[in-house]
Amino acid sequence: MMLRTLCAVLAAVCMLPDEGQWLPTQVRDMDWAALQKRGMKLSKDQFWHPETGGVLSAAVQINGCSASFCSPDGLLVTNHHCGFGAIGDLSTPEKNYLRDGFAAQNLADELPAPGMVASVLKRIEDVTAIVHEEQKKAKNDLERWAITQQVLGRLVADGEAKEPNTKCSVASFLEGKEYHLYFRTQIRDVRLVYAPPRAIGEFGGEVDNWEWPRHTGDFTFFRAYVGKDGNVADPSPENVPFRPAHVLKVAKEPIAEGDLAIVMGYPGRTQRYKTSRSVATQEGYVYPARDRVLTAAIEILEAASATGEQKALDLASRIKSLANVQKNARGMIFGLANNRTVAKKLREEADFRTWLADGGERTAAWQTVLDELLALDEAEANTIERDTFVWFLRMLGDGMPLVSGLIDACSAAARDGEGRVPSRLRNALARDEFTADWDLVQKQLLGVLLRELAGMSQSQRIAGTEFLVAGDGGAVIDPALWSQLVDKPALLDATARQALLAGGRQAIDTSTDPMVMLCRALAAETDAWRRRAQLRAGQDLDVGRRWIAAQEAFRGKSFYPDANSTLRVSIATVKGYSPRDGLVALPQTTVAGLLQKEKGKEPFANPPALLEAAKTRLSSRWVDQKLGDVPVCFLVDGDTTGGNSGSPVVNGKGELIGLNFDRVFEAVAGDFGWNADRSRNVVCDIRYALWVVESVLPCPRLLQELLAE
Repeated sequence: MMLRTLCAVLAAVCMLPDEGQWLPTQVRDMDWAALQKRGMKLSKDQFWHPETGGVLSAAVQINGCSASFCSPDGLLVTNHHCGFGAIGDLSTPEKNYLRDGFAAQNLADELPAPGMVASVLKRIEDVTAIVHEEQKKAKNDLERWAITQQVLGRLVADGEAKEPNTKCSVASFLEGKEYHLYFRTQIRDVRLVYAPPRAIGEFGGEVDNWEWPRHTGDFTFFRAYVGKDGNVADPSPENVPFRPAHVLKVAKEPIAEGDLAIVMGYPGRTQRYKTSRSVATQEGYVYPARDRVLTAAIEILEAASATGEQKALDLASRIKSLANVQKNARGMIFGLANNRTVAKKLREEADFRTWLADGGERTAAWQTVLDELLALDEAEANTIERDTFVWFLRMLGDGMPLVSGLIDACSAAARDGEGRVPSRLRNALARDEFTADWDLVQKQLLGVLLRELAGMSQSQRIAGTEFLVAGDGGAVIDPALWSQLVDKPALLDATARQALLAGGRQAIDTSTDPMVMLCRALAAETDAWRRRAQLRAGQDLDVGRRWIAAQEAFRGKSFYPDANSTLRVSIATVKGYSPRDGLVALPQTTVAGLLQKEKGKEPFANPPALLEAAKTRLSSRWVDQKLGDVPVCFLVDGDTTGGNSGSPVVNGKGELIGLNFDRVFEAVAGDFGWNADRSRNVVCDIRYALWVVESVLPCPRLLQELLAE
């Protein structure tokens, strides 16, 4: 029931480079004899079969991360940072599981994890022909996008209707060259089984994030539950553990440099086939802007979290998420410059033009495609400041509920035929929670965004925000307006908000209140951004698809699609690297290195229980004899990105050896291109997790389950 392999170019995967986020079908088409020489002990069918699954089928998706089943009773393992929000939501100042850790000593102690959903892949169908046939009806780019959305929606609805307890989605590959319909079982009852203390799961904090050497125990265990009949069900005490068809055994033997390591999971998004102009825009504006704004936002949230333990718990997940994106931006700035990615793209484009000039069918088919794509990227650059600002609104919106709610209200009134704001939105905006923490958080974040608005170039300034700046072409917010917008906005009063929204579009459009004028303009820009995105998506279905076809022919080698949150495989090797001239990084770390980092204060403060257990660790069964210590983390040269967090890393026997959780700083820009010398991802060694579970925060029954004892 599985889809056909992608086109012949995709199928002919004869080499085994560690570059590539390969589809399951492509892995089967690899040179298996060569793979066996690298340490593969499984047959193709044991690794993955389109009808019966295999080791790869143990990998699942969980809340934007990857995870894997590691026992027949639905036990899931993923990263601590993937479960961070759920652990925080379960915590209180009195029972602070985020700080102290959690270990369920029996099934009854396992805690329902709010918002956690495990998606288990059932099968995939190729629906390319159906989508392409419908797309032929389009008369322009925007219509092409709209028709595509309609047919995808219909395919999803039909798939879910004919198969109960199933969630469907359609993934596009190679700019719409192929479309695959995914059938998944979505398990809604997911419970926390075990979480190490934050000082273990986040050891090193943002200082060590995206860095090596690393000593972070980034692991957490959950369990999937279903109804007694085996079907998915809402959370209930009557539910029973899910019985997965495939599980990973925990490796008993330690890993070593040079070993085969296979990363399985759901990488989010890469941009390997972008043009030089597109990459230059990201490097020159987008990532520096992200760094600037998110740094300011994090400082605000950290100051707010210092006001109390409950507030710290409330904001912990948001700060962690923003900090990860912030450091990612810094890594992109460094990596794109260090790798000279734009220059590399320019050389590739010049080579492509030379290749085209040889004439023949290739010239006729693709003579203009690069220039067409560069023109689209140039148009995108001309609105990038506005596009990025809308991204900031979406990224920081949860911290500014009043502004976000008013933008939604303005947008709803503009779209409504009679200009009304929906009663649902009016009632919501009347609640006090929309003005909560105004002085502590909301107005501070608004101030950051107002300064961004004022600093925009004249050509990209958002229409309707001209009133904010003092003088012609100024870059400073008028002080009087600042007071009305930030210090004492009239709409802090619920009665004033209700009166405004009751008046609908007319009241909003004629209001001279600076807050309303601002939100009105931002609502219009958000709608314009959405239309631009739809148009570009429609254009990519034409120009982008032709560009990918040209690239396949030009490159003349195995060709993998960009990551798009679908199941992928990265073939890798345990391997160190040289981060800079004169330095060589070994591929493994140990508890000894962990103790060397110990400072007694965050983010380098180990729990007392770990420090005590470390005194006798050398007698532990988890000591790696070659290292002479308990291993903590290791490096592999896999091809990973966001979404691979929690990805199981297995050896040639298909046994779990670790959990992918990060990349080194020099490899952050790998989203734009894998690099043999610097692309390294960081893996938490499963033996460290086992040592913690046995000796630091003991959970004997979990250990028995993992080891099948």
